[in-house]
Amino acid sequence: MFKSSSSRPKKLCLDSILFILPGCNKCKKAESKLRELGVSYQVYNIFEHRALFQSVPVENKNQGLPLLKMKENYYSLNEVLEWNKQPVSLCNK
Repeated sequence: MFKSSSSRPKKLCLDSILFILPGCNKCKKAESKLRELGVSYQVYNIFEHRALFQSVPVENKNQGLPLLKMKENYYSLNEVLEWNKQPVSLCNK
């Protein structure tokens, strides 16, 4: 599932992955924030994509879900929610 915001200029981060649990309210909050920021990403349910989620380093899994992977970096929900408070280069990290 590929998502992007239509109200903001698109910032293509084609290797951005959002790991989620189905029915997770925090995951929905992360998706909403990413759409607000105009970040393109793919959603992966960890139950349907176990092998991909197993490749995530343990220290990043310990941050909990949702978990956003952009390039080689991982971001927790709290980090994603902080992006509006400080300028970041979302696609170049």
